[in-house]
Amino acid sequence: MRESLKNFYNYIASDEELFVYIRINAGRWNEKSYLQMKKIVKEVIKDYKNEDCYPKAFVSYFVTNIPSIINILSGFRRCLDEEISEYRTEEMYLSMIAERIKELKNLQLEFMHSLGSLDISGT
Repeated sequence: MRESLKNFYNYIASDEELFVYIRINAGRWNEKSYLQMKKIVKEVIKDYKNEDCYPKAFVSYFVTNIPSIINILSGFRRCLDEEISEYRTEEMYLSMIAERIKELKNLQLEFMHSLGSLDISGT
């Protein structure tokens, strides 16, 4: 097993995994976890670029967790006082969240492109 995949498994098993963190902490954002997740999944994509398939847990993460995180973030309309102190204004916080949604969608596209040219027409 490649080191990147070990790191991915350790990450998804932790309380710091972004989806788990957001759910446990009532929708609070965790930039550190986000950056860690982004780094780890990019490493797995890079390490498996010449393989025919990804491990099931990795595919599942892109099919369930990433869309769930995007859905939760898309519902953010306000922020807590602690987040205002960190991001200065609610508008800056919500702008950062909108940027993270865009980045997560781009990460999904990167994953899809890494699958190569797939014939999904069924022919």
